[in-house]
Amino acid sequence: MYYSWAEINLNALRDNIAAVRAALPAHCKLLLPLKANAYGHGLEAIAKAAHEFGIDWLGLATLREALEIKAYVPEANILILGPSEPDDVKALFVHRIRPIIVDLENARQMNDAARRLHVRIPVHLKIDTGMGRIGFDAEHGLDDILAAAQLSNLEIEGLMSHYATADEDDINYAIGQHDRFKRVVKHLRDHGIVVPLKHISNSGGVLNLAHSDYDMVRPGILLYGAYPAVDGIVRKGMACTPLLSWKTQVTFIKEVRPGQAIGYGAMHKVAKRTKIATIEVGYGDGYRRILAGRAHVLIRGMRYPVVGRISMDQTTVDIGLVNDVMVGDEVVLLGRQLDDEITVFELARQMETIPYEVFTSISARVERRYLFNGQQVHNFVFSNFSLMARTILH
Repeated sequence: MYYSWAEINLNALRDNIAAVRAALPAHCKLLLPLKANAYGHGLEAIAKAAHEFGIDWLGLATLREALEIKAYVPEANILILGPSEPDDVKALFVHRIRPIIVDLENARQMNDAARRLHVRIPVHLKIDTGMGRIGFDAEHGLDDILAAAQLSNLEIEGLMSHYATADEDDINYAIGQHDRFKRVVKHLRDHGIVVPLKHISNSGGVLNLAHSDYDMVRPGILLYGAYPAVDGIVRKGMACTPLLSWKTQVTFIKEVRPGQAIGYGAMHKVAKRTKIATIEVGYGDGYRRILAGRAHVLIRGMRYPVVGRISMDQTTVDIGLVNDVMVGDEVVLLGRQLDDEITVFELARQMETIPYEVFTSISARVERRYLFNGQQVHNFVFSNFSLMARTILH
């Protein structure tokens, strides 16, 4: 049976967590965002592994995702990175999941819901310092921020914001965001409110902005082994290793003559005698049509160009006449093979997008295979990953 699969190296996750932590102040906590199926890497496996490797917090987009993680790792500290509603308060309290508060009305509604349940819930106030999305206005909302922080049934555990341009070559806008965040922190402190967890840095902030680590950082793409920008400047050296490789196999090889058309629309016609290899991957797997005529794949350590339009399930590759390529050979779409590597940055440029979208575009039908110390970790082992990890690590 032919199909494509992704190999995820859990040793790289462990090493990336250690590398980022080594660059932080000793007191600073580390949050791993697990949004969008752990950036395409697989929610359950990455949550269990990261928790075992000492991650302090996990970040999810929604309460539904957070509850799923609680089923996998009940003791994990979880922050929901999107807005929550009053109807969520009971589940938030029972499962010890932290919501964010995005404005004074949201704060009052959540406070009233907590009061009706006779509970006090820990929350993080989200401050918009220049991202322009959700959150209290850092410039004109200081009174609202203070009023929210003084509500009796909300425990202000965290104060957070998010950089919009920390991964750009010009970080002056991000420096302005940092200054606005500092003013909010000072405003609360001047009114006797000391917030235990202050956090603003994403991967770009960790890499490019000094003095913005505070009490916690949220470097998502960096912990998955990539940098946030395709062409931006990285100002702090930090070696992180990609977790994910994407592979498939050669399913068919045929020799074609000059002028023969390849693929839908007959858009590509070969210029000379050659061999065309069909590989089992397509846009249904997330290997986007835009990669036709742009991307290369690795077979037996050699690069071969993708030719013809990419189909839903299959892609064609010009392998030339002189090679030892055979049906069943492994094909690397993303990752290393022998001495060459196709990086996520290369694919991102060819797809005219960013590394985040490359990872999250890999569809659910692509099997995820998890490797630890060179051995595949099977699903039945993940049911008790902590025992397995302790046995191997120690």
